[in-house]
Amino acid sequence: MVDIKKIRKSICQTAEYLINKDLTDLSGGNISVRDKNRIYINERLSGPNYQWKIEEDSIIVTDICKIPVIGDDDLITREASTHYLIYQTFPEINAIIHCHPLFMMVFGAAHMDIPSVTEGSRVILGDQPITNIEESIPSSQDQAEKVVDNFKRRRLKDPNAALICNIPFHGMFTAGQNLNDALVYADIANNCAKLLIYRQLMFGNDPSADLSIRKHFTREDFSTMDIFKEVCKPGYVYEDTSGQRTIYSSPGLIEKSPNQIKSQIPVNSISINKDKIVSIVTEVLLKLLSSK
Repeated sequence: MVDIKKIRKSICQTAEYLINKDLTDLSGGNISVRDKNRIYINERLSGPNYQWKIEEDSIIVTDICKIPVIGDDDLITREASTHYLIYQTFPEINAIIHCHPLFMMVFGAAHMDIPSVTEGSRVILGDQPITNIEESIPSSQDQAEKVVDNFKRRRLKDPNAALICNIPFHGMFTAGQNLNDALVYADIANNCAKLLIYRQLMFGNDPSADLSIRKHFTREDFSTMDIFKEVCKPGYVYEDTSGQRTIYSSPGLIEKSPNQIKSQIPVNSISINKDKIVSIVTEVLLKLLSSK
């Protein structure tokens, strides 16, 4: 059985993060989560009425067509049309955030794309720039369709692309497989926009500033970040956590100290080795004596 309190709690925590990190303002924003056939979504006017200090019990639960299960459907956020159309179009999406991040909105107000330049944006969002939809009436079906069309184009270019877009003079929408993904997309995108703005302010007119990306890394390149990497070369001598002298050999396998090795050699095998040595030395000495 699904613990709806945890889903509602996660929405409240996300709302707090958005306002504390300047990823939205008090004029608006909305958050939703899909759990199988249920949609959890915040009340309208959560920003201006509650300064985003929302309670778990205020989260409304509906089906995918906005038929209420828990709560009053008249109180559902005004941006619901976009949320529900995204869920209906992308079955793999389980969380959506609409917010008003300042630095992204600067680009939106100029009708400019946000190129993916930071390492974080290229790893997580992909190489595509974040583009703007055409201006449309907020909360309208027209806006919903434009956001979905934007997301479809992103996936057409890259099936693994993160779903995110800007809305001129308004804010942004992002959608992920879970609420944490959607939140990370919003945070990384705004940080990328911030870097571009600060870079232009500081170095835009400096002819000595190299503002290019000198090497283009692919998603495959970045995927090597997750591969196990040794931090010691074979043969590196160190003391392990128990204070024993140890020789590093390979991942998960280390050579034991000489004392440890010696203690594990059977006594009879040591005597056998000694007998062999004595036999060989004796044979050599006899040959030397006979040669004289």
